[in-house]
Formats: sequence, structure tokens, C-alpha cells
Amino acid sequence: MKNFSIILSLITLLNFNLNAENILPNIILIFVDDMAYGDASCYGGKLIETKNINQLADEGIQFTQAYSISPVCGPSRVGLMSGTYPGRFGIYGNPDMGALQIPEDRPILPIQLKKAGYTTGLIGKWNLNNPAWNPMPPKNYFDFVENTMVWEGDYWPDSLGHYHGVNDDKYGSTKKNNIWGPISTGQIYLTDLLSKNACEFIDKNSEKPFFLYLSYNAPHSPLQGKLEHKESLAHIQNEALKLYASMLLSVDEGIGQILDTLESNGIRENTITIFLSDNGPARTNFKGLPVDWPKNQLLGSTSGLRGHKGNYFEGGIRIPFIVSWPKKIPSGQSSNELISSLDIFPTLSKIANISLPEKQTFEGINLLPILKGHINLKKRAPLFWAGGRSGKNTGAVRKHDWKLIVNHNGEDFLFNIRKDPRETTDLKNKFPQHYRDLKSFFRKTLATLPEPVTNRSKLK
Repeated sequence: MKNFSIILSLITLLNFNLNAENILPNIILIFVDDMAYGDASCYGGKLIETKNINQLADEGIQFTQAYSISPVCGPSRVGLMSGTYPGRFGIYGNPDMGALQIPEDRPILPIQLKKAGYTTGLIGKWNLNNPAWNPMPPKNYFDFVENTMVWEGDYWPDSLGHYHGVNDDKYGSTKKNNIWGPISTGQIYLTDLLSKNACEFIDKNSEKPFFLYLSYNAPHSPLQGKLEHKESLAHIQNEALKLYASMLLSVDEGIGQILDTLESNGIRENTITIFLSDNGPARTNFKGLPVDWPKNQLLGSTSGLRGHKGNYFEGGIRIPFIVSWPKKIPSGQSSNELISSLDIFPTLSKIANISLPEKQTFEGINLLPILKGHINLKKRAPLFWAGGRSGKNTGAVRKHDWKLIVNHNGEDFLFNIRKDPRETTDLKNKFPQHYRDLKSFFRKTLATLPEPVTNRSKLK
């Protein structure tokens, strides 16, 4: 009888361990807006100390050559949610977003994860829905939706407590910049509200697997900051950058609150957290800025990389990208493998133990081998981008160390990113075969994509 009890205990323990290995991890996808590659202090940023973003990097893996699928907001979100080129839906720039339609037989990320048993939530910027043209309300895809924006929103509420652009289907904010709040007692900064919503979602769903898409609109314009930060930011003389720094600091504070909430619920080790930006930093050429402020000033730091939001130089598409999964992936890693925001869909599908939809094209790859320390993606297909203000014919290709940029005016560039990460020397005449190969790949891939879905003149 004693031996039988021992055997039964061993079987029970074995079953527990097997089941523990198959427990679905919680997933938090934090997508920030217009944050530059070099803003976080773990990426060398000097503007502020991002101690909580740094903690994510310390507890996981930090990628140094990660890219967004687009240099602008809308298409980057289409790619993130669908796992494929936004051009497959005729989306090449923000003006196309009004007519976006993703076919029902192509499940976007929250629908994919629902199949695996996840409770799903969206907090913040959606950008796949503009009721004037394309009714794709987030409630059709997520179980819980809180404080969503089509594009951007005010960070401080009006006298009635409403945040312009939030929960009102308005395509933008009031464009009021250079505001330090609160304006009146009791007002909550929008980024803080989104972080609070995220913590509440975690508390409510901590006993079942959840997918939380926390889509901060910060540090996107309008430039509105928190008075409580001004003293610690006094060293920043430029007012635009000071406001930008406050917006970044609020994001970092929110991430700290989320990590604390995971800890208090005892689920930190069973939660994978992914942090990335949608594209590179904006410049001070948007509406609502004081007339005496410098124009075209870069908000944030690209760590010396050329370019900014809206173009295909490294500063426009290279992004911070961190994955943290305590005790599941080695901590303190840094990887220079080429990865893309398109890799998130297949990676999370693999983690959720669910197959990718059949008969659908996915350009991303499963990153789990890299996350677990087995690196070398030299054989991955070239990274490809298409779209811009002039339509679909602008874009780029990155293959190993080589990168081609195709501009709408017919001016192409070829760079060796390993030797020249700041893209200072055009090599297309010196290495014509590399140029021809990448240009051929660009043209052939572009030919598989449809024309832009909208007439841009109708969606200004």
C-alpha cells in the first residue's frame, strides 16, 4: 500500500508538471506611438531615465535591429494586427485607413488568440476604424474595450471631463499643444488613465489566460505634459522636448504600475510582455504649435540614425522592441537579429499553440528560437516595405547587411547597414549587383500587391 501511494504521488506530480508546461501564458502587447529608437535609456536615451522599460529589457531580450512594417501610424497597426503587409489590403499610408477592410476570413490577432481560449482586451489607440468610411469597431474583435481612439486624443480632459478624440470616434485631437496640466483639480492624465484601465483589466482576468493590447497614444502629438514632472525635467531647455519627455515618462510610469499589478496577482512569471513603437519620431511640423517654436525639430532620439517618422531611413522604421518573459526566456539578452513587427503574429500563435490560418500569407516568422537563445536568422526572407505620400511605389528592402530605399522621385539609395548604420554613403554605383537584386525583389513583391484602396483626395 505504501509503494502504491508513492507511485500515485509521482504520477500526480508528473501530471502537474506536464500541465504546468501547457498553461497558456498571459500576453501583454504594449504599442507606443512615435517613440524614437533611442529614447529609452536602455537604448542609450539621455532625455529621461526609463527605469521600468529598462526592467523589461533586464528581464528579457532587447532587439537592436527591429523594424516596424511602416513609418506611419495606420499601416503599422494594420500590419501588427494582421501579420502581413498592409499593402495586401491596399493600405500604404494614413489616408488609406478610411477605407480599410480586412476580409473576415483573415482573423486579426485578437480573434486568433480567442481561438486558443484567451480573453482579449484593447485599451487605447485602435486606428483600424473610422466610422465615416470603414466600420471596424474594436468591440467586434475584443472582449473588453476601454478608452479607444481612432487616431489621437487630448491628454487632458475638457471642463466636462471628456478627452477629445477618445470614445467619440473623432479623427484627431483639439491640436492644443504646450499644455501642462492638470488644468483643474481631479483631472487624470490620459496615459495614466490607460495604465489604470490596464491594471484593472489584469486584476479582473488574472485567473484565466488573457491578451491585453495596450496601445498608448503617447508620445504622439498634441504635446501635453504633467506639471508634476516639470521640476525633474528642468534640465531640458527646449519646451517641445520637455513636454515630449513628460509624455514618455508617463508611459514608463504606467509600465511600472502594470508590472506591480502582475506581481501582486502572482502572474508575472506567466506573462509575456512585448514592448515596441509603431514607427520613428515625429518632427515639430504639426498643427497647433506656438508660432515661435522651432519647426522640423526632431522629437526624441534616433541614436544618430538618419531619418524620422514618414520615411524609410533607419530613424523612420527602426524601433525599440523588447520581450520579457521571466524564467521562460533568458534574461538580460541583446540581439542584433533582423526582426519585424510582423513577427509578433506568428510568435504569439506559436506560444498559444494555435496554427496560423490556412490559405493566408504571413511574412513574419516565429521568434521563439531567438527568445530562447537559439539565434541565427541569416536565411530569413528580406524585409520589405511599401507605401508613402506618393502611393505604393515608395519603400525599402533589407537583406542581411544591405538595404535599398526607393523614393517616389526615382532616387534610390543602397546602404550597408552593418558598416554604415547612419546611412551616409550611397553604394548603388559601387555595388550594382546588390542594387539590381534588391530592386528586382522590390518590384516583384510590389507587383503582388493591389493599388491603394482609396482615392486620397477624398480623405484629406
